[in-house]
Amino acid sequence: MINADQEHHRGLGRRRVLGAVIAGAVATGLAGCADGDTGVSSAEPADLPVVGALRNVKSFGAVGDGKADDTAAIGKAVASGEPGAVYLPAGTYRVTSWPEMPDHLSIVGDGGDLSLVLYEGSSTLISMAGKQRIRFDRMGIWVTHPKATALQLDGCFRCTFTGVVVRGGHTGDTYPDYLGQRGIVLSGNTGGTALIDCDINNFGVGIETSCIQNYLTSSKLATNHTGILGTGNDDNAGMAVTNSEFVSDTGANTTQYHVRVDGAANDWWFTNVWFEGADIALSIGRSGVGGPSQFGMVNCKVAARTRCIELDHCRQPYLANVIFDSDDRTAPEELRIDAGDCPEGTAVNLISSSSDTIAGSVFPSGWNVLGRGSFSPAPVSGTLVTQGGGVGQDAIQVRCTNGGVQAAVLSNGTWLSDDPNAGIVLKDAKGGYWRLVVTPDGRMTTDSLGSVRPR
Repeated sequence: MINADQEHHRGLGRRRVLGAVIAGAVATGLAGCADGDTGVSSAEPADLPVVGALRNVKSFGAVGDGKADDTAAIGKAVASGEPGAVYLPAGTYRVTSWPEMPDHLSIVGDGGDLSLVLYEGSSTLISMAGKQRIRFDRMGIWVTHPKATALQLDGCFRCTFTGVVVRGGHTGDTYPDYLGQRGIVLSGNTGGTALIDCDINNFGVGIETSCIQNYLTSSKLATNHTGILGTGNDDNAGMAVTNSEFVSDTGANTTQYHVRVDGAANDWWFTNVWFEGADIALSIGRSGVGGPSQFGMVNCKVAARTRCIELDHCRQPYLANVIFDSDDRTAPEELRIDAGDCPEGTAVNLISSSSDTIAGSVFPSGWNVLGRGSFSPAPVSGTLVTQGGGVGQDAIQVRCTNGGVQAAVLSNGTWLSDDPNAGIVLKDAKGGYWRLVVTPDGRMTTDSLGSVRPR
């Protein structure tokens, strides 16, 4: 059996190994892939449906050994027909640029770690503008220059990435050299982008988006300084993330944010998502500037070193079934909410690793909070209707901290005080407070409470 401490250290060990492997790859450059010998040889990708002709880049002169410049050969394969598919057999394809692609083209390989495109330039490798339904399948993209961007989609619609690995050079050891690297940039109202079973690792920013209606699922973002950056401050940036992981090591310089929304934005939703390894896991909105029109998290696990979630500016945040945890045995602030810019929201069944639920003092008064055995509603404006659950059951109860009933409204509407020191308090015309008291023989009298309102 493996106890919790063993599992914790085993997880940290896996992350350290990942960081070490990537750092070694960055340091050695092409040394590990110079000969292109992967032990895999195939004429066409197996079990992958494509539309139109399948064009093998090696038939156009590509070598795939990590040394030869395969830019021209890939360009010829792309230009030789459309829509079709361009196939990159297992190998490392060193390029200096990427060709213009027609709509509906597919770029397919043998696997994210087998068919690798290597780019050492300082600009954007794959830049698509106004494109529709281009897809990338089972291939990898590695950019090595500290200022490079792997892919940018500008004004594109319904493009798909499946089984794609996108890798940069950022680690805690290389910080801050690669903070300018970007993995995928979504701009110009790009929509319908689907990232499925993808890995986006080791960038200054893994995904940068100023667009809405884009989707990430069954994917992993690892060891990015910022995993996803929603930016633009123009009510557009938004994304739906499901069944995915954001992970990093616990180095101080490795990951600052897994998710950062830095101004006015659109809808952000996270469902079944795991976060660990960042200084601050999610930072949503910017106080006094703007934030998402909606923000929601359902069935998520959030761990961090300093703070798990900070809601600085957000409209209608919704948190349900979220568990808060720590990284590296620290005790992070689990949830911080700016009452001025996040006055209203909903929290349901939030679980703390240090207690059963999040303290009620964390939530502004306008929030609806349902915890374990407690409910803290927002102020009610209008008629409040309550009903007892059955014969003899109270419609409303006021309880003390030990669970004892102090006062109640019975199911027939009768008000009842079970505490002789409670009862009805009235204020006189001069500002004094008086409690109505019933004596043991049933007579009514009053006790003066002074001029300070009782609490």
